[in-house]
Amino acid sequence: MKVKMDNIELALRIRIVENKFLQMFSAGMLNGTVHTSVGQEFSAVAFCNNLLDGDAVFSNHRCHGHYLAVTKDTKSLMAELMGKKSGVCSGIGGSQHLCESNFFSNGPQGSLTPVAAGMALGMKKKGKGNIAICFIGDGTMGEGIIYESMNLSALYKIPVIYVCENNQYAQSTHISNNLSGSIIKRAESFGLNTFSGNTWDYEELIDSANNAINAARENKPSFFMVDTYRLNAHSKGDDDRSKKEVDLYQEKDPINKMLNRKEVQAIYNKIKEEVDLVVEDLIGDNELSLLNFEGKNKPSPEKLKWTPLESNQGGRQSDNIYQYFKKAMKDKDDICLIGEDIAHPYGGAFKITKDLSKLYPNNVISTPISEAGITGLGIGMGLAGFKPYVEIMFGDFISYAFDQILSNASKFYEMYNNKARVPLVIRTPMGGGRGYGPTHSQSLEKFFNGMNNIKIIALNYLSHIDSVYKNISKELDTVLLIENKVDYSKLNIDMPKDIIMEQLSENSDYPAILLKPKDISPDISLITYGGGLHVALESVDKLYYEHELVAQVICLTQIYPLNMKTISDVVSESEYIATIEESNIEGGYGSEIIANLVEIFGHSSKKYMRIGSKNYSIPSVKNLEENFLVNSKKIVDVVGSKI
Repeated sequence: MKVKMDNIELALRIRIVENKFLQMFSAGMLNGTVHTSVGQEFSAVAFCNNLLDGDAVFSNHRCHGHYLAVTKDTKSLMAELMGKKSGVCSGIGGSQHLCESNFFSNGPQGSLTPVAAGMALGMKKKGKGNIAICFIGDGTMGEGIIYESMNLSALYKIPVIYVCENNQYAQSTHISNNLSGSIIKRAESFGLNTFSGNTWDYEELIDSANNAINAARENKPSFFMVDTYRLNAHSKGDDDRSKKEVDLYQEKDPINKMLNRKEVQAIYNKIKEEVDLVVEDLIGDNELSLLNFEGKNKPSPEKLKWTPLESNQGGRQSDNIYQYFKKAMKDKDDICLIGEDIAHPYGGAFKITKDLSKLYPNNVISTPISEAGITGLGIGMGLAGFKPYVEIMFGDFISYAFDQILSNASKFYEMYNNKARVPLVIRTPMGGGRGYGPTHSQSLEKFFNGMNNIKIIALNYLSHIDSVYKNISKELDTVLLIENKVDYSKLNIDMPKDIIMEQLSENSDYPAILLKPKDISPDISLITYGGGLHVALESVDKLYYEHELVAQVICLTQIYPLNMKTISDVVSESEYIATIEESNIEGGYGSEIIANLVEIFGHSSKKYMRIGSKNYSIPSVKNLEENFLVNSKKIVDVVGSKI
């Protein structure tokens, strides 16, 4: 096949732009870093210059060539790296983080591989024949997430192509020193269609790329190995390769050979002149202002009204969650449940999904054990227009998904300058009390505290499931939904017997619940969430009889971001303030709440205390577990030692 001149011109443009970036960096015109694909241009051209509208491309830190091949937009890319407001992401993303028209790039190795699979799966469900292409490097083959992604793609026949650009080096280390076995055989072992080519025989590469693209459109996921070589350093100037080796590939490089032809040199000069003019035009452009980056100042939280608590739905919380999905999926076909062993007859470890896979087979995906992979899959489906709910079987295992939440779900909206949102919901049971031991009883939600664009909601026994879930369904960004595993099957709650408590609810989407003594000002406020509600209430009578303290309990539903206006208003009359959490207190929510309250109240006469579980691995044996987890005795003892 004879390569069209537009493919050659595109390869020349990529090289000229990237060489210009290096010149600009040396001149102090760029901030950050630059990873060029000089020498690899025909890989980008082969795959990205032959796509249809609606196809998606996912790239990595070495993304400029892919971006130009997809968008043909030189100016927006150059403006981005120059930090200009007119850049593709207004300078926020810089060299590695680009988003435009179904093009996404991000820096962490392999991080976007399950996201690409998720978006491609979403496109498959929409039936419009679109595909996703995901570029990785040979170094990415050392990351576990690529194998989770390939497995998911093959299992669900996802229309995705993983293009591995093997330039023989992972940063500075040669492939012979960091990769065992065959890359292509790894892909074959998952049942993916495999292709290979190289950037020196670019005519054959373009032809083979089209074959892979056509296969993907027939829902045949593929892996394409592109042998290539980057002629420049990994980034900027960090290059330990021998000059002899690099010179060998300089001579072999197809673009260097082409430039011996007058007609190609003329095209090169014309593009170079154009690129130089673009830079000159952009020099005087404005950068994004701090105000425009942060958005308009958010109004202070309003003082919310308290109304009598609406009774919860009764019955088992697990059944109520199931009933919500059963009804919601009947009304909305964009809901997708994703999780391990959630299909009938097992229905998940806590039987939340029961027979939903029979009722809605197209909306329930029972997956392999692959927490990072399925979280990324959910992110991608969110980008494709679905409302994904990813179930992590035990909250302890959310640690596997940490990178997907941190690097992708929490970053996309701001990193891409509001061009992408991730309406993902991650549901997971947390907490102890069931004898599951050190790795199945933890409360890890505090480790996600402070992540941008992640809202953390914690159900409690008094939560109205329908109301909370309906509001979550409207969220445009990611929600981490904590469900206490003891509450799944609990049928009642022990209220204080000797102190009559009013039960109030805040009028917000995720209402805090206030249980306060009638007609008496509280001496102490107990602030808690989730499963901590039980032990807090159990301690109310004991605090009164043992220490003559009248207590009120504030149970938060939204634990991040915190509404400190609500909390500070409620505790304003209390002399003592105690935070109660099932996790250990170091670096926890109690620390955050108390730090905020100290800032609000200043050096007042209030006395603060944090109460939580012991900072040890949680034992399985019942009497030790009860002793290690936070309980009413510990609350009363700690308070007694502080007053």
